[in-house]
Amino acid sequence: MKTIAIIASVGGAGRTMLTATLAGLLAERRHAVLAVECDPRNVLTFHCGLRTPARQGLHSQVLFGNDDWSDAAVQTDDGVLWLPWGGARDDGAAASSAAMSAALHQQSMWLRDLLARVDLPGHGVSLIDTPTWPSVYAAQAMAAADLVMVVVPPAPLACATLPRLRAELKALGKETLYVANAVSPASQLHTDILALLRDSLGTALSTYRVHADSGIPEALARNESFVHSAPHSQAAHDMQGLATWLSSWIRRAYQPGAAAGGSA
Repeated sequence: MKTIAIIASVGGAGRTMLTATLAGLLAERRHAVLAVECDPRNVLTFHCGLRTPARQGLHSQVLFGNDDWSDAAVQTDDGVLWLPWGGARDDGAAASSAAMSAALHQQSMWLRDLLARVDLPGHGVSLIDTPTWPSVYAAQAMAAADLVMVVVPPAPLACATLPRLRAELKALGKETLYVANAVSPASQLHTDILALLRDSLGTALSTYRVHADSGIPEALARNESFVHSAPHSQAAHDMQGLATWLSSWIRRAYQPGAAAGGSA
């Protein structure tokens, strides 16, 4: 099994949307898929049809070290396993958050070790959704990852915070793919930022940039898959292309003795 962490250095980049969409698309490409939420926001499973926040999930494993996290997984009709963070209606939310942060700082490889216990085939993949970097939760995902996918919205703040993130990923020796998300070709600012990203990132920047589309949040509100509800849209085409690239990377990395190509 390979692990892909999906991170961003700014809020609202589209990490959770891409995690959920790519999970379904990779399942369609015959990968066994586990979507993991390493994010106390506890919203990932809204994308798989849940209408209320999950109560069970990884948070109890962090705090209490029990194994009920595996029972919290939700399997959807497309075969994807969704593992939420959980903790909804936790009366001691503030104290729990502080305790979790302290525990995760002390156990820097906690998530990596946890995923090592998951029984998925070699061509399987776990996708990890994270809160905004830097955070202890993003650090856990990066430590567990075979590939880090950095989501970069075409915004000045994202560009300003990117060098520090790149430096950390390079220090960790992580293979990295950068994906521009919510791109509007009609915006001169977006065009200029994309040119800047191409110059600075080179081949590490995915050729599949995901175009902005108002139908993406609308599909979530209707409890639909955007890719399936608007299959001919440019954004759906972009996500299909990105999923195909990731599928090829997973299969290539799975080959014994093979080194997956990539860069940071």
